[in-house]
Amino acid sequence: MHDGLTDDIFNPRFVFFSPVHVDELGGFASLSRDRFAHHVDEAIVAWQASMENKSEQSLGVRDITVELLDPVIHPGTMRVDVWVERLDANTCAYGFICSSHDGRTAYARGERTITKLDPASHRPTAWSLPFRNKQATLLKNLPAYV
Repeated sequence: MHDGLTDDIFNPRFVFFSPVHVDELGGFASLSRDRFAHHVDEAIVAWQASMENKSEQSLGVRDITVELLDPVIHPGTMRVDVWVERLDANTCAYGFICSSHDGRTAYARGERTITKLDPASHRPTAWSLPFRNKQATLLKNLPAYV
């Protein structure tokens, strides 16, 4: 599988394959929370790079949570699945899971929330319609019984 959008109608995801280098493995010979956050950032940047309208250039990371599940102790390729948990006027919360290349071993999961900032005032401002429409294609749509 290559980087790209899945066709799951209930939980659409952007899948990104990110290389883990030996120099990223820290003092405990495993990937740290900060490095997982970096790989998630790379996946979201790749997703946003696929947008035709690049008007959402001024973004701020409002929050990121990373729950460690299983250590990454070897260099290789990590799979990063990203979806949209919530989208409102000026924030977008992405859910993510980092796993082995085949997706069978989950290493970390969490959420990363971004806010669109006005370049002049640095205050939150509304997303453009093209941005909202693009992010809506990744909006999780799980029925209550699932």
